[in-house]
Amino acid sequence: MSKASSASSQGEMFLRNATGLRREVSVLDAFIMNTFGMNIAVGAVFLFLQAPAYFPQGNMLVAVIIGTLLMAFTLLWVYSTFAAAMPRSGGDYVYVSRTLHPFLGWLLGWSQGMWLIFFWIGFNAWFALTFALPVAFSTIGAATEQSGWINLSNNLLASFPILGITTQWWVIFIGLLINIGFAVLLILGGQSFWRWQKLFFLFAGGSIVLAFLLLVFGGGHIASAWNSFALQHKGLTFNQVIPTAVKNGYVLPGGFSLSQTLLMLPWVFFVVGYAQGSAQIGGEVKRASRSQYLAMVGGVLVNGAVLVLLVIAFSQAVGINWIGSVGYLSINNASLLNLPGNLSPSFNFIVSLLTGNVLVPLIIGIGFIFWALMGTPLSELQATRYMLAWAVDRMIPAPLGDVSERFHSPVKAIIFCTVTGTLALIALVTVPQASLLGALLAQIAAFILVSIAGIAFPYRLRQVWESAGGHKLFGIPSVTLAGIGGVIVLGSLMLIFIFNSTINSTFGVTARLSLSFMIGVIVVGIIWYVATYFLNRVRGVDIGLAYREIPPE
Repeated sequence: MSKASSASSQGEMFLRNATGLRREVSVLDAFIMNTFGMNIAVGAVFLFLQAPAYFPQGNMLVAVIIGTLLMAFTLLWVYSTFAAAMPRSGGDYVYVSRTLHPFLGWLLGWSQGMWLIFFWIGFNAWFALTFALPVAFSTIGAATEQSGWINLSNNLLASFPILGITTQWWVIFIGLLINIGFAVLLILGGQSFWRWQKLFFLFAGGSIVLAFLLLVFGGGHIASAWNSFALQHKGLTFNQVIPTAVKNGYVLPGGFSLSQTLLMLPWVFFVVGYAQGSAQIGGEVKRASRSQYLAMVGGVLVNGAVLVLLVIAFSQAVGINWIGSVGYLSINNASLLNLPGNLSPSFNFIVSLLTGNVLVPLIIGIGFIFWALMGTPLSELQATRYMLAWAVDRMIPAPLGDVSERFHSPVKAIIFCTVTGTLALIALVTVPQASLLGALLAQIAAFILVSIAGIAFPYRLRQVWESAGGHKLFGIPSVTLAGIGGVIVLGSLMLIFIFNSTINSTFGVTARLSLSFMIGVIVVGIIWYVATYFLNRVRGVDIGLAYREIPPE
């Protein structure tokens, strides 16, 4: 078939024969994007506060190493192989629909996309403003003994009336500005956003480095710094934390338990399990055959290594028994700690105690806020690329897949996501139950489906697989081995989330609201697929033809 006839045929199958996007994302851009997706700062806070408190005989260091290696060489290896062979917008939607079946690919992409469009875009701004920012302000105030910062935190979260409606208006107003600001950056084109992302990462990453250096060179002074703070606020001294936790029911570790170590993996998963973001923007990544392995597999290994260093430094500075004890008290009887401003004894707060200089906790606090905030553009990037891929396959209205010739960005989709993200933000502020939503089961189910597609990839689409190098291990395609590993690892993880009562209650995996939304999304997705199929048939278009081909770049 000639190039001309091929293009003509492709134009008939797809909405158009080019997306209009540019390949301008460098390996560094993709790596930073995935690093923000893994969010080591927020993940480390919850790992230290919760995992040793619930499972004292587990070993955090071993859990982090196991979790990092498992995710890097199972799920993320599958994603990297697919992204190298099929560098297209929509990522896993394309992989599964072309490798397994269009219906399975559609349900995966629809589920992922709906959570992004109608929840995560709004959630990130809400989380930053109701958790990250107040924690940063309260930490600065507590560490520097300047109550004005704590008052600022309280004012941010305060409800007050406007036009007879009483709610957290500051959270809504500032969240709206955040959503609009990131939308403008994304609309102006990739290079505008990627330059800002580097700047944000410089600050956010720098805050982690600063916290690590303080732990390494000043960790020995944490006990005295904690005591000075505790005496002022009439809380527990450093040496009182462990016996008080034991008195209130905490069981000190009596040795190493492999089972409890493995039960710590859900917290590790939240740091090293979300490095697939660059796959969804695959059509814009330069030299994808090499870059995606570095950005995803390399990203997991680097972020896991950083988490290992933080675990080692923090454990040596205060002791693992103290970490578990203070976390246990924070969960079960926080009033005994008597921390101001509803603070939790997170590692960033503890590190900030090492200096009375406002600059250090300010840098750590702002970095923490950036880690939380950067989920907004990441969610919007992925959501709009799903929409673009769906539009090209004629699965949603064509305007939502339009790409501006001036900016080379999907302007209409970005505006749409900004509106839905703001509605989600308002819902989170005004409906307390909305904050209980969680996409864990949907996310893990999607990852399992991608792993299954990885198993079948070399056999279902051999030529496409070979185009990415056709790598084998012991005579078996490495992506097949990684896919098998992914099914086992993620399947086991899902069972832990569902059936371990401690983890289930902590993460709210089977909360009724989450399950209702997840099932509702799937039901609507099925109806949409069937309706779209027959609507296109009436128009004389067989969408099945598009799913037999790799979509255009």
